Amino acid sequence: MRLLLRKLCTKKILPILWTIITIVLLCLPGSAIPGDGIQFFEIPHFDKVVHVILFGGIVFFWGAHCASNGGTKNTWIRELTLITVLTIALGIVLEYVQFYFIPQRSFDRGDIVADASGAIVASLWLLYLYPIKAVSR
Repeated sequence: MRLLLRKLCTKKILPILWTIITIVLLCLPGSAIPGDGIQFFEIPHFDKVVHVILFGGIVFFWGAHCASNGGTKNTWIRELTLITVLTIALGIVLEYVQFYFIPQRSFDRGDIVADASGAIVASLWLLYLYPIKAVSR
């Protein structure tokens, strides 16, 4: 799996696309989000799972990109930490954008917790997938 991930994330296209898709999905008006008649949208807290996946994906793909480009262990840890913090900040900012600027969307602290959880879990997963000795050159 590491080889496939390394190959996919060598270039920035996958992390950039995932980030853009996440921002676009969270900026859709409430009327554009399906709900009635689609069973998995009716699962309690399903939106939290989506937030965990979206923001975990941002950290995962950007972190894998940084790991695939080599560097020292200290550099990679700093990059991964920065990516995680910026991703959490993005989640907070997008909640305020939804509240103030997106019709039929609201502010939800639970979404911020889900965003942060996804980001942190993804960074820990990356630390497991890419042991520090494998990142160093």
